[in-house]
Amino acid sequence: MTAIAPNTDDVRLEAARLAAALIRFEDVAAHPTAGYTPPGSPRVGTDAYIFAPSGRQVPRNEVERFLISLPSPAILSHTTWRGLITLTLLHELSGDRRRGAEKAFSNLGAGLEEIRTQLSLSDSSRILVEFDEESHVFSFAAVREWSQQFVVQVGLSLGALKGEKRADARLLLRHSDGRPFPGRSDMIRAVRE
Repeated sequence: MTAIAPNTDDVRLEAARLAAALIRFEDVAAHPTAGYTPPGSPRVGTDAYIFAPSGRQVPRNEVERFLISLPSPAILSHTTWRGLITLTLLHELSGDRRRGAEKAFSNLGAGLEEIRTQLSLSDSSRILVEFDEESHVFSFAAVREWSQQFVVQVGLSLGALKGEKRADARLLLRHSDGRPFPGRSDMIRAVRE
């Protein structure tokens, strides 16, 4: 069987979709945005996001397009306010901050590659991401692209998935407030102790 290389534009879009999903996943750990929203205006944290330091609102349905338009890899970190994401573009950093960010990207990529090898995953392997009411399947190629372009600061790991026809592996997620990965009740005790 001949493997067909994925279209890089499709992989980048899929990676942006994963980043947008992870942003929504981590949203619930933040406080609702305070302040007055004029009638008819999008509400930050519900209808739109702000990627600080810019004050421009990005509607929820345009987040993927916004991420794809970024001029360099980015680290996306949630704040304590829902809908307010700190955006750190790699090309704007220098010195120790640049080296630290490059190391974070490198470590994430190396960790994913190590787990990919352990689980015998290929670029076309299907990775399940589930939380709340959402369920997504991404290619491993898209997960790798995400780790190189749109890192969202969220606790995660990649685990084997047996008896599941939708995917070959699962991206296990943990909220910043300490709630465990879905399906990992053994972690609840560790978080509380």
